[in-house]
Amino acid sequence: MDESGALRRAGWAGAASVVLLVAAVALCYLVGVDDPSMSDSDILERLNDDGRQAAAGIGVPVLAAGVALLLWFATGLRRVLDRLSGGDPLAHAVVPGAALFGGLMITGVSLDVGSAFAAWSDEFTADPNTVRALGMAGQVLALTGLAGCAVVVAVTTRIAHQAHALPTWAIWVSYAVAVLCMTGFWSGGMASAAFALRLIGAVVAVLRMARQTPPVPRATP
Repeated sequence: MDESGALRRAGWAGAASVVLLVAAVALCYLVGVDDPSMSDSDILERLNDDGRQAAAGIGVPVLAAGVALLLWFATGLRRVLDRLSGGDPLAHAVVPGAALFGGLMITGVSLDVGSAFAAWSDEFTADPNTVRALGMAGQVLALTGLAGCAVVVAVTTRIAHQAHALPTWAIWVSYAVAVLCMTGFWSGGMASAAFALRLIGAVVAVLRMARQTPPVPRATP
């Protein structure tokens, strides 16, 4: 197996996942309703706007692609952590953590934009209060998924700390990001932004490790 190539591909998958996840959230936000104070008329206008509906229709598959790439990256990150820790079983927790985040993120966003998709049908009459409830439920689920992010950050930080791979200030900042992610709904966008920055740092680390790993020589016939 070409370990260097595998890590390099996983690293670029992680970089692409950051871009796709941000784009998907921005697209779906155009039609989602996660603010209970929004007026009934504004809610109905958002749901019945063809442009916003199309944006959400694009955003959901983009989100799914971003989650898939994130899982690919998580497998590469696990390899790096295995190497740093000498095979610590805790390193394997990063993949389920990423899966928890991705699953709840897709479920939450789907709940948030589901009313807009239903509004495409002439047989559906949107009720603003129902839309508010679904939007809030989606937001709570998606932000609860940050608990999975906390697992990824905490495990990565612990192993990096034991391997002396990060300076002390970076260790404490990373643990603060993990705690912030655990607060989920209450920290909202702040935790999401902090995890995105931490994820970019992990992508750089995986790509750097890929460069330091010598490629497997091809067998001569």
